[in-house]
Parts: sequence; structure tokens; C-alpha cells
Amino acid sequence: MDRINVLVVGNSGVGKSTLIEAVSGAQIETGVGEASTKNITVYDSTTWPIRFIDTKGFEYSLIEQIKTINQVKKYSKENLTSNDSGIDAVWYCVEGTSRRMFYHNINLMNKLLRGWKNIPIFAVITKSYSLADEKENIEEVSKAFARGKAVNLQRIIPVVAMAYQIDDETIVEPKGIEELCNATIECAPEAKRISKENVARMILLQKRHTANAVNAGATTAAVIVGAVPIPFADSAILVPLETGLTKAILKIYNVNIRGDLVSAIVGSAAITNVARATLSALKTIPNIATSALNAVVAGVFVAALGEAIIALAENIYTGKIDQTKIEEVVKFVESKIKSNVVLQKLVRYMGDNSENLKDKAPKEIYDNVVKEITDGKKEN
Repeated sequence: MDRINVLVVGNSGVGKSTLIEAVSGAQIETGVGEASTKNITVYDSTTWPIRFIDTKGFEYSLIEQIKTINQVKKYSKENLTSNDSGIDAVWYCVEGTSRRMFYHNINLMNKLLRGWKNIPIFAVITKSYSLADEKENIEEVSKAFARGKAVNLQRIIPVVAMAYQIDDETIVEPKGIEELCNATIECAPEAKRISKENVARMILLQKRHTANAVNAGATTAAVIVGAVPIPFADSAILVPLETGLTKAILKIYNVNIRGDLVSAIVGSAAITNVARATLSALKTIPNIATSALNAVVAGVFVAALGEAIIALAENIYTGKIDQTKIEEVVKFVESKIKSNVVLQKLVRYMGDNSENLKDKAPKEIYDNVVKEITDGKKEN
């Protein structure tokens, strides 16, 4: 399948790199265009048939912007052959939290991309954390683009590329990524060869990647929370974090979030007992401080919960599990946590390596434990 070449532009700090990374593990394609275009970095998505041409430092200086555009044109001519310009679509990023700059930024965009008047342009409103501001942001961006009639604006899409944690229980989950990628490939000639099954597969993989990123953030937070001198398995200290994580993952998969469903999962005694039993077993290990043990168990347990919720959400999304059958849902999550490899091997690994882990910071111990156990799982 041919890749769609997408030019990503926007001012520094607007979130271009975060957006590219969020599109299902986009990875750098080394050695492409390096000799003649030092400010161009190329990434391929591991899920979508999209190649990103990332412009570095699209600044307010008109001279610097012209330099960037000329570099992209030179790169296109030397490295891309998909069409006359080498660019199939443009993602122009404006920051949702800086509305006052919309007109200035988009006016420059209109002027500088006149040479690519037939290429689909997608206005990406990054950092769209506030639903209250979203409608007004779209209207303002639309008005700003209306001044440049030569630009082929296709869609204005608000995006949250990385989960934004407001407090323990409130996470603004990533959004807009699937919509943006889908709309982009639909505009390209290559889209005709992408079957509905392939698109469905891409969307599911994107959801999984996004959910894993949310889980990673919550796990890091759990390690920090777990390090406080309170045995988390005997308190409600992680409940807000677990609740926020569960809601965020379910929302990514478009699952109707019912309060009784989330409460049943987070409040399951069987699930909590897994963490309590793990912590009790670890307390017999010498050399490692209690705060470190709490932090490691908190991190591993929340990671295991997140993985279980992702598996649950995928099964609900694909119609394999009925979310209204709460007892069935809870049992599914319980079984996934109990069979989690890292939780199973945690006590043994820390017992065998307690001397090496002594005096290390909780986060360092957690990272070391997870890396060693998961690497061992891959080898087996």
C-alpha cells in the first residue's frame, strides 16, 4: 500500500511532534532528506499508510517561513514522486489555547501555501482540552481560513494528542486522531485501495495505541501516589486514579460509560485482593523500603488494571462482550488481572534481586522490575 505524504506545519510549541507521535507509534525514517533538508524530519506511522514530513521551527519570521516552505519543496522534488508536488495533504496545526493568534498564523499559512492550492488542507486545532471553547475555536479558524480562498481547506478537526490529567479522577482523553487520519486518507487517491476492513483494523490499532499511552501516564502517577507512607492496598488512595483511568480508556473505545459499571470494576474485592496479596508477599523481602514496595505494587497493579480495561473495551467495541452484563464484565477484568504476567512474576523477581534494588528510588525500581520481567516474557 502506497503511503500518503502529509506535510505537518505550525508554529513551534503548537504540538506537531506530539501529534505525530500519537498517530500510532509514528517512527522516524532515518536517512531521508537529511543531506539537503536539515530542518525536515520524516516519520512513518506503524498503523496508518501515512508518511509525515515534519517541518521544524515554522516561526513568525516571514523569511524563516519562506525558507521552510522552500526546503519542503526541495525535499518533495528530490524524494517524493506521488504527484507533481510530492505532498498529498497538509496538516496545519494551531493551538486551541491561543485563539488570539489564529488570524495571524492562518493568514501567513494562506500566503505561503498558495503554490499548493489543490492539495487538501486540514486545520488541526491542537490541545483542544475545553469542550466549551471547541465550537468557538472552529468558528474562528473557519473565518481566518475564509480570507485565503486559494487554500483547499477540507476539514477543521479539534485534537487532543496526549491525555491531559486535570486531577486524579479527571483525564481529558486523546481525541480526534482517528477522525483526522481517516479524513486524510479519504482525500488521497490511494484511499481507493484501502478496504473497509483495513480501515477498521487501523482504527482499532490506533485506539489501542492511544489507550496504552493513557495507561502509561496513569501508571507513572500510581508509582508516585504509591510512594506515600500509606499502604495503598488498605486504603482508597488509588481509587480516583483507577476510576479516571477506567473512564478514559472506555471513552477512547466509544463505550457508554455507566457509573455502576465503573464502580463495579474499581470496587471489586477480588481485584483489590490481588494487589493486597502481592503487597503482603513483598513485605517479607529484605533491603527494600516499604514506600518503594508500595510504589512498585501500585504501579504494576494500575498497569495491570489498565491492560485489563483495554482488553475489555476492545471486546465491547467489537461486540464480543455485552457491557450491560456487569457481572460478566467484572469477571473478565478479574481474570485478566490475575493472569497478568508482571504481577505473577513480581514477587519472585524482587526477592531474587532485592540486593541490587536496595536504596534505589521507587520509580527506578518500578522501571527496572517491569523492564526485566517484560523482556523475559518476550524471550520466552
